[in-house]
Amino acid sequence: RKVGCDLSKDGYMLPITKGTDDINVALVFNNAGYITTGMFADVSIERHLANYECNATCALRITHHFVNKMLDSGTKGLIAFTSSPAGAMCSPFASIYGSTKAFLTEFAMSLAPEVKYSGIDVVVVHPSPVASNFYNSVHKISSIQMFQNTARGPENIVNYLLASAGRTVVCEQGYYCLAVRGLLLKLVDVAFMANLATSFIHLMPDYAKVTVTRKKNK
Repeated sequence: RKVGCDLSKDGYMLPITKGTDDINVALVFNNAGYITTGMFADVSIERHLANYECNATCALRITHHFVNKMLDSGTKGLIAFTSSPAGAMCSPFASIYGSTKAFLTEFAMSLAPEVKYSGIDVVVVHPSPVASNFYNSVHKISSIQMFQNTARGPENIVNYLLASAGRTVVCEQGYYCLAVRGLLLKLVDVAFMANLATSFIHLMPDYAKVTVTRKKNK
């Protein structure tokens, strides 16, 4: 059964609830998300808010609805989230993406203990780069190009996520998670990394690629 809706704009819960009222939903995959690149101030607030709604708020609304249905009916099930290692450190040129992924991971880790003993498992996956339309319509900065060149098919995430359900809350998949969360952040403090990025990022070629020449107010 398909329910068409736009998760970047408020109003999507009505078709979702109407389209699923007569079925017992036991599996919820909060997988919607995309990245907006550029300097925060140079992207319109409307575009930021649409990105925020799709990446974070819709998962909150959808999860709240279906968790309540599961609890009320005594249905055992799974709530899954697709997050990112980007949420573990600063994400200049993609501030909404990094911050919303940080929210998803924290939310999943906090929700899991609340519903575990009602028979509902929660898992959040941190995937390494995935071959998808994710890279369309973004700035061609070096990190994006590196991720695109090393991306693998989405079936890899599915296998890891389903294998982790009921066994662990946070699922780390692929080389990037190992490099960032398994090694780098064990050796270097995240606050130090933020200070490092703030001090030196203006020297990177990518900084010039996303910088917009602003008109001075006369």
